[in-house]
Amino acid sequence: MSNLSSSRPIVITANSSFYLLHYRELLIKNLSKKNHIITISPKDKSSNNLSKLSINLPWRIDRKKDRNPFSFIISLVRMSFLIRAIKPKMVHSHTLRTNLIIAIICSFYSIPCILSFTGLGILSKENESKLIFKIILKTIMLFSIYEKKGFINWKKNINRARFIFQNQNDLLVFSSINKHSLEISKLIYGSGIPNRFFDKRYSANLFVRKFNTKESVFRFQFIYCARLLISKGIKTFLKIANNHPEHDFIIFGDFDISSKDSINKSDFFSLSKKKNIAFRGYVENPLLTIDYKNPILVVPSNYGEGLPRAILEAFSLKIPVICSPSATINLFTEKYLYIASEKSFNNYQIIIYQINDEFKNGKLKLKIDKAYNFSKKFTEKKIINQTKDLYSELLNY
Repeated sequence: MSNLSSSRPIVITANSSFYLLHYRELLIKNLSKKNHIITISPKDKSSNNLSKLSINLPWRIDRKKDRNPFSFIISLVRMSFLIRAIKPKMVHSHTLRTNLIIAIICSFYSIPCILSFTGLGILSKENESKLIFKIILKTIMLFSIYEKKGFINWKKNINRARFIFQNQNDLLVFSSINKHSLEISKLIYGSGIPNRFFDKRYSANLFVRKFNTKESVFRFQFIYCARLLISKGIKTFLKIANNHPEHDFIIFGDFDISSKDSINKSDFFSLSKKKNIAFRGYVENPLLTIDYKNPILVVPSNYGEGLPRAILEAFSLKIPVICSPSATINLFTEKYLYIASEKSFNNYQIIIYQINDEFKNGKLKLKIDKAYNFSKKFTEKKIINQTKDLYSELLNY
């Protein structure tokens, strides 16, 4: 088996260039010091910058047709030609559909692969899709542990592939469907928080440091920071905004025309007419750019997240967080943030009043300080080292 020191390239792929640039930039830079790196992803607004980090090959994949079998086959064939031409020593894939495609291709070409599950997505949340979801996970497992030898022979090789899960919940779901998957699975929490988020210059002016005030009611700036997907909670956020004109609501994010789950533009703008709602669109690392007196991050997601990095970013910047139970991924507790019930929308209102009171009595600062210390466990450097250790394990380097 080849190892990391060989001249053959490492391929890193995902269903968007944005994902690779935003979440894997430092990993790619780090690996490039000793390896040839090729990234494969659809062409989008991040493709040009990604090309500055690696040889970036465009891969046509239509995310609007995720459940269309013909679209899947076309994407599979396109990727197969690319992998066959590159002949990589290893492929590192991200996101569910891309993982399925890479598992199949690497099985046919006997190529080592790492499949990162960045969440199990909407499919895992829909009751009518449970069977399809189960079949996908079983197929990924099957092609990950078998490889083609010769013209018609197949051989079991459990050492050829590794799975990375970003939270314990996803790992347990996968292992409940594939009993022996724990042998090749690793829990690595997300992509890590970049060092700049711990720079005290960014958190020095946040309201959590200002407790000497005679105000009884505070005006908060609630922040939404994600794609404008219904499953990410954009409608919930707008509903909260319309019910609380006494606070400001700022939206960082963009419409995702490739997803059927994206909120309709006309619906969005009709729901965001209030003066207390500001739409900022896509901004890179928005939490680093804000200059608000009392910012609070809201993550009302039911998407099937891997690890919502915005929550850890807020922790590192000492910004309070309100999130849904789904977004806690069984990792974040009320010791660090506020958890709003999905069964009662009024629970958000109760939490807003609670934050106001805890701001005054000092309990909020204690929660934020605990969250800040907790976030230090998830720096980007630590996550990259864990990922590279897995590369070495897979390739005996």
